[in-house]
Amino acid sequence: MPASSDDARKAAKRALSATALFGEEAAARHLTGAGCVVVARNWHAHPGEIDIVALCPADVGVGASANGSDGPQAEGVAAPHQQVLVFAEVRTRHGRAGLAEESISPRKARSMAAAAYAYMAEHNLDPDAALWRIDLIAVAMSGSRIVSINWIRGAIDEGMAHGHM
Repeated sequence: MPASSDDARKAAKRALSATALFGEEAAARHLTGAGCVVVARNWHAHPGEIDIVALCPADVGVGASANGSDGPQAEGVAAPHQQVLVFAEVRTRHGRAGLAEESISPRKARSMAAAAYAYMAEHNLDPDAALWRIDLIAVAMSGSRIVSINWIRGAIDEGMAHGHM
């Protein structure tokens, strides 16, 4: 008996979920290898979800924070040993490089920003005082092999979060 379109959709969803989980695991290992501490995975807010929340060493010269603050991060200078709260969206794709990076829609950017603010509110963090940003970790695959991991710091900024892309 041929498989129904419902069965085909379910199988495609399972494969997509397995790919996404594989990519998220690879991204978490990548962050840990860079000195970050993963503090939450798949954190749900309404609206939005954050794939990975991590505390990472503040990078000198990374640029403005997602909150557009006038603090040290906005100038690209972080005090030594400071940490930045990273809200990471993980995109895992098969095919040519760049597909994952191109996949963030204005709606997803707004959803990620809303989830980041919800996370900070739930954890009593002042978004105007905390160093934080929304990053994209793009995992490119060929078959079952990871071809590249591209960590784009500050991928979603204030303008994107408000639909000004």
